[in-house]
Amino acid sequence: MMTLIAQPKARKLSRNSRGGSIAPARGVALILVLTTLAILTSIGVDFSYSTRVNLKLAENLRDETRAYYLARSAINLSRLILHFQKQLDTVGGQATAGLQNALKALQPQTGANTGVLPGTPGATGSSGSLGIRLWELIPVNSNAFGMFLGGGLPDGIDKAALGADSDRPRDRDQDRKNERPQGAPPLSAPLSSFGAFDGSYDAKITDENSRINVAALGGLGSQTSAPYLQLTAMMADPKYDFLFNEPDANRDRVRREDVIIALKDWMDEDETGSGIDPTNRIAPFVAGFSDENGNYSRYTPRYKAKNARPDSLDELYMVYGVNDRFMTAFGDRLTVWPDINSKLNVNTNDQLQMMTNILIAAQNPTDPALRNPALLRTILQEIQLRKMFSFFGLTAQDFVSILKANGVLLRRDLDTPAGIANVFGDSVDTFRIVATGHVGSVDKKVMAIIRTDDLLGKLLYWKEL
Repeated sequence: MMTLIAQPKARKLSRNSRGGSIAPARGVALILVLTTLAILTSIGVDFSYSTRVNLKLAENLRDETRAYYLARSAINLSRLILHFQKQLDTVGGQATAGLQNALKALQPQTGANTGVLPGTPGATGSSGSLGIRLWELIPVNSNAFGMFLGGGLPDGIDKAALGADSDRPRDRDQDRKNERPQGAPPLSAPLSSFGAFDGSYDAKITDENSRINVAALGGLGSQTSAPYLQLTAMMADPKYDFLFNEPDANRDRVRREDVIIALKDWMDEDETGSGIDPTNRIAPFVAGFSDENGNYSRYTPRYKAKNARPDSLDELYMVYGVNDRFMTAFGDRLTVWPDINSKLNVNTNDQLQMMTNILIAAQNPTDPALRNPALLRTILQEIQLRKMFSFFGLTAQDFVSILKANGVLLRRDLDTPAGIANVFGDSVDTFRIVATGHVGSVDKKVMAIIRTDDLLGKLLYWKEL
């Protein structure tokens, strides 16, 4: 008889060597799915973000390109206005010569002295051109020129009937064919619109001759007397003492005369430092004995004076004593682009520059009476009235006569017409054009210096601001 031995039941849970239980492998797939989704989500978010950033960069680059060419368009329109201004000045010169000849012809017949009064054609110091300044009267912006350049619809065609997209140049001709109203006249030449563009532009034209020409310091002999007087008067105000009493970032403490001498040495052709003879009004600069490069040998890296005409105002930062504070105070009243023989134009709308012109003409620029607000306001108002009611504009002699009439004690060299012509002028041939193109949220600014001695003006300087 066989005996059956009962086998023990298999344990449901196995135990490890330490006696702990091992749980069944459940939920691993869910963890893997969640981990994969998290990784894919992060990759997708990063890809979406990179795509949006690249798209925005492409849009900004597109808008920047459009804005740049809109600014260039404003520059070209400004040059066209200056071309018409030159033609107008030529006509004014011919009219001046004709009127002066007529006055001379009448003098022997009447037997009276028909001398030309200041402000009339033929007066000493007069440029012989009309006082009409087109570049101040005609606004250069897309709104003004859009009225002249924008195309219109032929008579009898309703613009609303052409569709909502008819303003777009690329769709306009097709819209005319597909959506012409019944009874409309036959199609003529394709419609053109030169003002249909995305964005806008504007430009400002300023007179560069009304600023003090620092480049004239590189002249010879008596050519340097006028810029020396102008720079001295510009910096004479006691309110600028802090610029010269405190050291700059290079630990240089300079005087007003030191800055003028450094500007002169930067442009002259020799290697010797210059000096100033204040008693010599004709040629104030004299040859010194020092090395003009000594001030720059202490800098790191060392460099030498250029000994040539500066190419831009930014180059003046390399001159000893010219720093950010100096250019902040005087940079708007300085220039380097006009001819060194051009004179400081008295026809300026900048009141600060006009006050500087008054100090230049005064015998004592530091006279406290010249800073009387009532006196300056009276002189400025009289100058504006003279410019408004003078057909030939304000001449240099008119400017000096207004100062005399208001009791300003003038320099002795301004007593003669030749002395006035050596310091002041009333003509302009160099202009600064600052144009801005606006597209979306992008603005692009461009500056150009134009001299009106060519068909549309000679480009002297170009800078993207």
